[in-house]
Amino acid sequence: MPLRAPLRSRARGGAATAIRVGPRVRTLAAAAALAGASCLPEERPYWVIDHTDALAMRFEVIERGPWGADPPPGGGPVVEAMPGDRVRATPFVAGPDGPVDVAALQPRWFVCGGSGCTGPQLVDLAEAPPCGAVELPQADTCALGSGPAPTFELGPLRDVVGAASLGVIVMMVAGTPEGPSTRECLRRADALADVTSSLRDCLFFVRTLRIGPTWRTVVAGAAMGATSPVVPEALPWQISQIEPDVAPAIAHFAAWVPAPGGGEYFLEAKSGATLSVRTGDQIALSLIEAAPPQTYYAVSVDQSTLAVSVSQIVEVRGAAWFSTTPAPFELTAGPGFEVDWRAPEEPGTHHVYVVLADGRSATTAWLRVEVAP
Repeated sequence: MPLRAPLRSRARGGAATAIRVGPRVRTLAAAAALAGASCLPEERPYWVIDHTDALAMRFEVIERGPWGADPPPGGGPVVEAMPGDRVRATPFVAGPDGPVDVAALQPRWFVCGGSGCTGPQLVDLAEAPPCGAVELPQADTCALGSGPAPTFELGPLRDVVGAASLGVIVMMVAGTPEGPSTRECLRRADALADVTSSLRDCLFFVRTLRIGPTWRTVVAGAAMGATSPVVPEALPWQISQIEPDVAPAIAHFAAWVPAPGGGEYFLEAKSGATLSVRTGDQIALSLIEAAPPQTYYAVSVDQSTLAVSVSQIVEVRGAAWFSTTPAPFELTAGPGFEVDWRAPEEPGTHHVYVVLADGRSATTAWLRVEVAP
């Protein structure tokens, strides 16, 4: 029987990618992904999925443009894009009874311009014009239409630092099975300018598509005449060796489950598998990653000398767990890679969800847990 020792205990160092420009140095970092979710009061622990909630959004380049990057060998689809690339956005929505069919929610999609889709711009969503090729950066909010996984094309590069800092901000607006429809959620958002309107059980979920790799952005910007503090010749040669970003991947779960006659048994389970346990059983769960963290470079420009420097970064990964019962997760090792979870005292079917993120992108997995007396 495998020992219940930490499977992922090695330290990870790193930070977000950026093109930094400044007096010594003013940072224009890549825009942080805006954490959208249904607008609910915090009446229960954050990990409890007792209502429909969006946990993640995955971007992937589905058609490579003239400036796009080839996927690294065995690395999976590229999740940062370049002008001319065609991109798909796929959300992961969790519910009390398992993953939710996003198509049934009929979500609406937007590319946010300027300061984003939230705040004063929210009231203009119903009037947002259809998106064409999305400029980098995008100035005005536009509509991508409806559907479970929209696709869009990236247009010309206008500002290298702006594109690297803002990326492409994509928002999903959706109703929920237990709440209002998507149309009603949009109507309520529009009414916020005039009256108080509840957005309970509405999903407003925002994530940012990164533009890059950085050296490709600089080269493309020079060819397109984009505003940029960096010329391709100023980049150190080694930066061009960095592979494009791919999302972290979960190979499978490892679990230690109490055995009926005492002791415990070990098993491996793919996402979507079913575990059978008894009421009150304590389960040890671990994530097994499919690939190690990637290495990449951050680019800095000294504004007074225009000297370019780079710093090598290794991705930092962490995991967040969610459950359809209030039983807490107890961290046992690593940045959320190993946890203990206790089955509820009432029999039934429950679900466990996990989001694995590395600061640049994320992935999800889930388990069904059948709890017997």
